Amino acid sequence: MSDTKVTIVKTPDSAESTRIEKWDCAAVTPEKVWKGVMGAVRAVLAGDDQRELVKITVGAQVLADTSLMPAPEGTETPEMWLKRLQEKYGAGTPILLYARELSVHDRDMFELLLSAFGEVFEQHGLVAGNIDIEVFLGEYKATPGGIHREQCGNSHFVLQGKKFMHFWHGEDWIPSSVDRRVAEGMTAIDPEEYLPSLSVPSVVDRGTSFIASAGEFFTWDPGTWHVAETVGPAFAVNIARYTKSFVSGEGTYPFSVGTDGQVSEEWLTGYRDFLGAGVDEADALARASAYGLDGPDPERSPADDPSAVVVRSHAPRLWYETDGAVLVATHGRSRRFPRTVLPWFVELSGLPLGVPRDTPADEDARDLTRFLVENGALAAA
Repeated sequence: MSDTKVTIVKTPDSAESTRIEKWDCAAVTPEKVWKGVMGAVRAVLAGDDQRELVKITVGAQVLADTSLMPAPEGTETPEMWLKRLQEKYGAGTPILLYARELSVHDRDMFELLLSAFGEVFEQHGLVAGNIDIEVFLGEYKATPGGIHREQCGNSHFVLQGKKFMHFWHGEDWIPSSVDRRVAEGMTAIDPEEYLPSLSVPSVVDRGTSFIASAGEFFTWDPGTWHVAETVGPAFAVNIARYTKSFVSGEGTYPFSVGTDGQVSEEWLTGYRDFLGAGVDEADALARASAYGLDGPDPERSPADDPSAVVVRSHAPRLWYETDGAVLVATHGRSRRFPRTVLPWFVELSGLPLGVPRDTPADEDARDLTRFLVENGALAAA
């Protein structure tokens, strides 16, 4: 069993754009993901709901009653919440809790994602659009809205229970009489298309279906038509990488970093161009160090001077030489340091998690150490 980093067990069809694979990571638990949901719930209750952070669908209706939300203090487990709603509306009623932007509202979730899911982010490349971390909890025959597609690639990890994912490629399978609907409302920042009048049973044999249990995950490319169906209650977390295109392969930039975290001038210049005007090298390196994922500011106080430190995260620690200095980035933040810190910083690249290393006496290296501790890359030994 892996501890802090997702291990992906590749299947023979891993090259397919739509597939199911196994994953393993003891650090990614339903409890920790649920804590991220609580962050989104508290944000909604505080009035921050610019992106419909939490939606509860019962039957075909999205319900705005905040009393239906999970207890924001975290006193309800996912099972308790679902049982409460099933008792209220009937066990056979389709129920879905959908929460989004989990990394933005919970620092622990943000740091866990960067440490645990690096292989996923690096395999699929960086995107210029946003990365959304979503949760799907419930029991339902079809994702609300029905068969749909988005401008994002997805990795959908089942935490509890079982669920089907039905996929269709291309357009030939869609009956000519079917209406299309474009997503509207506050969630329509990233274009989505729906086929609301098309029942899944009527076309399921024209596509491909997979069933995943806890410890397995689905992957599909942007523009892939799909719909989910649970087999009993199910809880899943989804990484959606928005590419601004329905075309597979468009809108991504390869993550190419040396084993010690160094990025080349060519790569960083290309990434800045990929992100668009107004992004300087410090911003680009910071963004790459979080794979483009947004998160809240660190809650740690500025670190004292520990005599020894340990590496506490698999998150990237990147560096780039510029104008006689070195630009260092981790967890979405960057700072310039004198080039003299480089030997100490590079030495950390080969250090396993949890193995102590003495902190240098040099003040610049200690300043770098404080930066890395404050942002979650290191911890005092």
